[in-house]
Formats: sequence, structure tokens, C-alpha cells
Amino acid sequence: MNDNNRFTSTTTLPHFAQDFINHLAVINKSRTTQYAYSHELRLFFQFLCNCLSFFPSFPVDISLLLMEKIGHRDIEAYLSWVSIERNNGVRALARKQAVIKSLYRYLLREDMIAKDVTIKLDPIKVNQKLPKALEPNQIADLTDVLQDGTGLSKGQLKYHIYTEKRNYAIFLTFIGTGLRLSELCNLNLTTTYLNKGCFEVLRKGNKETVVYFSPEITEALNDYLQNERQRYAQDKSEALFLSMQGKRISTRAVQNLITKYMAILKTLGHNTDGFSAHKMRSTFATLLLRETDNLAIVQDALGHADPRTTRIYAKVLDEQLKRSAALIKFK
Repeated sequence: MNDNNRFTSTTTLPHFAQDFINHLAVINKSRTTQYAYSHELRLFFQFLCNCLSFFPSFPVDISLLLMEKIGHRDIEAYLSWVSIERNNGVRALARKQAVIKSLYRYLLREDMIAKDVTIKLDPIKVNQKLPKALEPNQIADLTDVLQDGTGLSKGQLKYHIYTEKRNYAIFLTFIGTGLRLSELCNLNLTTTYLNKGCFEVLRKGNKETVVYFSPEITEALNDYLQNERQRYAQDKSEALFLSMQGKRISTRAVQNLITKYMAILKTLGHNTDGFSAHKMRSTFATLLLRETDNLAIVQDALGHADPRTTRIYAKVLDEQLKRSAALIKFK
């Protein structure tokens, strides 16, 4: 069971599992989700082939009749194995269990199996970590760094002067709209309306939506478009944000920018460990909730399908308010 080489992405899925993956595509699950589900199921089926004597050697040969013989304890054995042998944590275990349960629900609904053994599995509780968000004073210092180069070394200033308007517009767009990293990188000139203060964005599930932004972001975007973008626009790219090579800026490049500027904030005395693109989104959600006190508005702005996903930002705001209250001194 220690031969991890058998658990490869080239292992073929059984026909019914492939039907399930095709179903995910039909209901608009992203390619990334389809790939992730395929990977998880390959690992599960290969485990069964290695461990159950009545199973074939290869997942492709697994039949629905054999699936009927799997018990919930076999699934628990698999989860125990990945926990020990692959050092999977609670979140990974919960994800694997969820994928298997989703497959069984599909097979039962399609009358491919007579019962769903996963209903006997106990839920795996995952302690939800509070997402990190920039504090107001951190945002103020970040804008100073972006605009004036505060805290930058001579080497950093060289590139800062060349891309300062782009970087400022990127960070303001992140913090002021709550766009996902991929959504920001996929913004186009033709879907950016400065006169209306909005973007047309294609969100998860191929949902087209309009995302509004403030006059301050309009000003930053206009400054970038009028006074900097043409410096490195080498072709007729429709991308709003370009790399220094004149191509659409990549998600990795934006992540590197965030890492760079968070490190600079750290030299200014701020705790920015672990901040990423998603933390920019969390910052927007926290600011919007503080201003509106309306979770429904925040949910809609973030494009969340489930309101439970949005409620976590209320806890973030509570934590920030607690820290602010602790700063009040009476002597």
C-alpha cells in the first residue's frame, strides 16, 4: 500500500465515474473542479483495487455490481489510509469524503445503485478559520507605499516607477470590488466602463454579472490607462492589466505583487504573514459589511451562492472591532 506511484492521474476511471464527471461539466462545474474530482476518485478506486480481494487490479475494470459490495467501513478505511500514509489533514479528509458522497448520490439518483452507503459516514467537522483581512491602518500604509514608494529599496523603486499606476489600480480594484484573482486577471478593456463605474465579469459557473466600483477606482484606472498602460502595450491585447512584457498579467504575477507589498508592509510594523489574493477579497467583504451592516449585499457583491459562506466575514469584523476597542485608553 506504500507504492504511491500507482496513484497517478493517468489511471482510467470506471465508466460510471466518468459519467459522473461528465455530469459535473453539464451542470457548469469548472474544469478545475472536474479535474479535482477525477483525481480524488482515481485515488479512492485505486485504494479499493489494492485492498479489496474481490476487486480487479485496475479501476477501469470496476463494475457497478462491485460498487454495491462496498460498505461504509471500506470508505472509512480509505480515509484512514490517506490520513496516515499521505498525511492528509482534516480539510483534505472532508474534501475526499464529500467527493465520494457526491458520487454515490449521483449513482443512486440515476438508479445505477440501490443504496447509498455513505449516509452511514459520520460528518468530518472542519474548524473554519477566520479569513484574514487588512485593517484600515494597513490599507492606508499600503496606499502610501503604492503611490509614493514608501519603504521601497532602490532596486524596488526602479520597477515601482515603471508600474506604479498599474499596481495601484490593481490593489484598489481588489480591495474595492472583491473580485477573485482569476476574475481580476481576466478583465478586458471592452468590459470595463469607466463612465458607468463597473466591470462586466464572468464568475463561477459561467455567470455573467456587473461589478460596480467607486469614483476613486475610476480615477486610478483612468490614470493607469491614460498615462502608463501604453508603455508596455506591445500588441492589441484586450486585457485591462498587462505585464511588463505587454501580455495579459498572470495570476502568478499578481500573487507575487501581493507577496512583495505585504513584505514591505511588514517592514513598516504590520503583521501581514500569510496574506494572499484571497485576503484582498476578504478585506473588501469586511469593509462593505462595516459600511452596510447587510450580509445580503455582501453575499451578492462577492457572488456567493450560499449565504453561510458570507457569514464568516461578520466574525472577521467582530474581531477587528474587538482589537480596536482594546486600543482605547482612559489614562
